[in-house]
Amino acid sequence: MVINMDYIKTVLLCPVVVNGIYTVHYFEYAKDFTYSGEVHDFWELVYADKKNLLITAGAEEIELQAGQMYLHKPNEFHNIRCDGKRAANSVIVSFDCSALELHNVAGKVISLGEKERALLGTIVKEASSAFSTPLGNPYTNVMELSESGGFGGQQMIKLSLEQLLIRLIRKNTEATPVKINKNNDLLAEITEYLSLNVEAKLEFKDILNHFNLSPSVVKKIFRQQMGCGVMDYFTRLKIDKAKELIREENYTFTEISEKLNFNTSQYFTTVFKRVSGMTPSEYAKVAVRFS
Repeated sequence: MVINMDYIKTVLLCPVVVNGIYTVHYFEYAKDFTYSGEVHDFWELVYADKKNLLITAGAEEIELQAGQMYLHKPNEFHNIRCDGKRAANSVIVSFDCSALELHNVAGKVISLGEKERALLGTIVKEASSAFSTPLGNPYTNVMELSESGGFGGQQMIKLSLEQLLIRLIRKNTEATPVKINKNNDLLAEITEYLSLNVEAKLEFKDILNHFNLSPSVVKKIFRQQMGCGVMDYFTRLKIDKAKELIREENYTFTEISEKLNFNTSQYFTTVFKRVSGMTPSEYAKVAVRFS
């Protein structure tokens, strides 16, 4: 016997809808970077990646520490600069959204958690594929679509940004503490240890001995949550640090190689090109600089 049932569709409420993207930027600033400022009638979020940044919101200057984000509301004057001592990185996304709840998030310094940072990373990754416009071009006023962008890339940007904004709104209204997975705690401890020792010559066994862990545990955590091996991650940290030192212009390439404990300057150049796609000299020529 066939039973006919009348199903009724549930229309899903979507209180946060991103109607479009103006720009997606990933900047690698020189230590003396400064921007004169601007005003526009759409939202803009700025995230300090790796080092602190100084931003202006209206008439107030605010220091964003690494890992913190600020949401500028439409028509708010804003600018950004480095402190003259340290090179820094930032993610900047400007977008159109009519969700009124965003006004409760704007104007606050927000520390992003692991999931929020992952969503921001997805936005940058998908944007680098979906658009042919370089993400480091400060003069971009329109994002040109790429002919070779991955399937659904633009939608991934939209969905990731909407998820990020929803999480920020929830974080602003909910006081319930989030339970943290023990593996996340361990991962945070290991990545912090590697960051603090980025100039050291660490081997895999040194990490295992420091945390008294088995190789299988460390490999599993990094493969599952970081998508790479622990030593690959450590190498990327070294190259990120090398980029920062290049932009600060206080050391020669040879001195940077020695400072970061590469065996030779030639090996440093080889690793730098493998990770970043260009040599240190090529990077120095194209690194974003403002005046």
